[in-house]
Amino acid sequence: MVYKKRLKFNPDDFNEAELQHFFDYEYQDRGMLKWQGFFLSDHTSALNQKKQEEIPVLQPQQSSAEVSELLMSAWQNKHQVILQLEEVNDDQIPKEVTGTIAGYRENEVAVQVVEGKSPVMILIEEIRNIRNGKPKRRLSNG
Repeated sequence: MVYKKRLKFNPDDFNEAELQHFFDYEYQDRGMLKWQGFFLSDHTSALNQKKQEEIPVLQPQQSSAEVSELLMSAWQNKHQVILQLEEVNDDQIPKEVTGTIAGYRENEVAVQVVEGKSPVMILIEEIRNIRNGKPKRRLSNG
């Protein structure tokens, strides 16, 4: 086999411009393809099953009085709740927000989604359904 360029193995022979040109124009990263061989069928089926479990199902519409009562109860008891909103994506999958009720004002409710971050403000009329949220599992450090 004949090479057009002399192969360079000595790191001192490389310069920054050649390396940058190589990574910008010649090297093609295969992305996730290079990792596909590491996944067993058991892993793939478990990942697909978990993905299917996470798709929210459209819940029945609750009355505004029921929504207000559940919001007040969740706020007083500091319970985690799942709020299903009227908004749906292109696949008709409803948007859900999980967190604790941090407060309210007029026609909005503040939902603390991530501890230490600012709460998310949601219009009460955009809430379709409220149900008890499941606390996220935490990994033990031992």
